[in-house]
Amino acid sequence: MLKFSFYQIILIGAILLVFGTGVWFWAKKSLFAKSTAENTTIMLEKIKTVTKLISVEGQFSEMFDYKESYEYDFLNLFSKKIILRVTAKVSVGYDFEKVNISVDSINKTVTLNELPQPEVLSIDHDLDYYDITQGTFNKFTTDEYNMINKKAKESIAAKAKSND
Repeated sequence: MLKFSFYQIILIGAILLVFGTGVWFWAKKSLFAKSTAENTTIMLEKIKTVTKLISVEGQFSEMFDYKESYEYDFLNLFSKKIILRVTAKVSVGYDFEKVNISVDSINKTVTLNELPQPEVLSIDHDLDYYDITQGTFNKFTTDEYNMINKKAKESIAAKAKSND
């Protein structure tokens, strides 16, 4: 029968502890490693000639708040809300396809007749989500996120038209 002294037992225990800790760290790093995969495909859909002139560019920023709840929801199990900031660059100008242009080659002049009212040509907007609170039984769907994105863009467009 083998007899171990107290120090030998402590030494064997320490070696096993160090070995076990090393195995645990290795397993945590290699077996439970987080892996992410991203894949993008960019396709050119259409190229067309554009005859537009941007004369004014405005920077807009607004806080957009969306809430959906039921009247008798005391525990907030069915309520949801989202707060986001919308920053947008709105380009206003003229569409020259709607302009009557006459060219006088003898006098070397170009005349723009019937210049229309300026219009919003493009809205480039970004969303920053500040707070997304969802109830236990009422979660946001992708359709709702798209609807909120559309409403935020429409709100910026309405503000841009009112500031003409």
